[in-house]
Amino acid sequence: MDGPTFSNGMAVLYLLGAAQGLFLAAVLASRHRNALPNRLLAALMLVFSFDLAMAVYHASAFSTQAPTLIGLDVPIAFLYGPLLYLYVRTVTAEPPVLRRADLAHFAPFLLLVLFLLPFFLRPGAEKLALMQDPSGSVQTQALAVINPLKLVHGFVYIVLVVWVQRRHQQHVKDAFSSVEHVTLRWLRNLTMGVVAMLAASAFLYALSERASVVGMDPSGIYDDLTLLGVTVLVYALGYFGLRQPEIFAPPAPAAVSGPTRTTSYARSGMRPEDAERHRDALLERMETEHLYRRGDLTLQDLADTLGISSHNLTEVINTQLGQTFYEVVNGYRVREVQARLTDPAYAHWTVLAIGMEAGFNAKSSFNAAFKRHTGMTPSQYRERHHEAV
Repeated sequence: MDGPTFSNGMAVLYLLGAAQGLFLAAVLASRHRNALPNRLLAALMLVFSFDLAMAVYHASAFSTQAPTLIGLDVPIAFLYGPLLYLYVRTVTAEPPVLRRADLAHFAPFLLLVLFLLPFFLRPGAEKLALMQDPSGSVQTQALAVINPLKLVHGFVYIVLVVWVQRRHQQHVKDAFSSVEHVTLRWLRNLTMGVVAMLAASAFLYALSERASVVGMDPSGIYDDLTLLGVTVLVYALGYFGLRQPEIFAPPAPAAVSGPTRTTSYARSGMRPEDAERHRDALLERMETEHLYRRGDLTLQDLADTLGISSHNLTEVINTQLGQTFYEVVNGYRVREVQARLTDPAYAHWTVLAIGMEAGFNAKSSFNAAFKRHTGMTPSQYRERHHEAV
C-alpha cells in the first residue's frame, strides 16, 4: 500500500494496529467454528498487518536505511479482494469449500510479483536511485498504472461480494423462517463501507498530482485517508467475523444449497399426486398445529414433521405453492397478526407482542414482512381497522 505521511504518534498507532492484526489472525486461525472462513479471514488480517507495517516503513527513515524491502508491498492490494470474496463465499456456503479453480483469483497478484521480481532483486542503493528516477527501470515505469488497477480490481471484487450476499439471502429463505441470524447484515453494511472507501479513494487519486512511483511515495493525503479507511474497515471485518456464529449449524439444511423455485424438478422422482398429498399435509399441519409460531422453525424441522426430505419439501413448496419456505411461513404469521389486530380480545396487546406471539423474532423483520404482505405497517393496519369500525 502507498506510504502515508505519518507523524511519530501515527507511526506508533499503525504499528500497534499491525500487531493487533497479527493477534486477530492467530485467534481466527485457532477457532474450530467456521474453520475455513476463519482461516481466510486470518489470511486477510495477515496481509493487512504486513501492508500496514510496510506503509510505516515507506514513510519513515527505515526505507532509506534499509532499502532492500522497498516495493515488497506493491502487489499486496491484489490479495484483499480475493480473500474477502472467498471469505464471504465460504461463510455463506454449506459445506464451505475451496476449489482448485479458486487459485485463479490470485493470478493478478502472482503475475505482478513475477513482473516486479527483477526490481525486488536489485540492491538497495539501486532501488533508492530508481525512486528518484523511475525511467531507469521498466518495472518502476509500469508502477504508474498500478493504483488505478488496484481500484478497478477492488470494484470488481466488491461486485462479486455483493452478488454472493444477494444469492445467500435468497437461499436462506428456502430454509429458514427467521433470517436474522443468517442475513449477515453487518457484512452488507461493511461492504457498503468498502464501496464508499473505494469511491473516495478514486476521487482523491484523481485529484492528486503525485510522483509516478506508485506505492513508494510517502506524500499526499490520498495515502493517509486510504490507509485510515482500510484500517477501520478491516478491523471491523475481523471483529464481526469473530462474533459471527456458525450460519449452518448441524444438521445443515440441505435446501440452502439446493434448488429454488425456478429450478426444474424433472429428475426428482416425485409424482404429481405425491406432491399434492404432501402439499395438503403441509397446509393442514400449519393451520391446525400452528407450527409457524415457532420463531426458530426451519425447513428441516418441517420436513421431519411431515416425514419427507427437506429437498422434497422444497420442491413441494416451490412447485405447488409457488413460494419459498420463508414466504410460506411468514405469510401464515402475517395473516395471524392481521386477525389478532382486528380482534377486540387483543385490543390491550401491543403490536409487537402480537407479532412475537405469531412467530416473529425481531421487530424489524416483523414490520418488513407485514408491510410486504399488506402494504402498510402493523400499527397503520390496526388504526385503519379502528377507523373503519
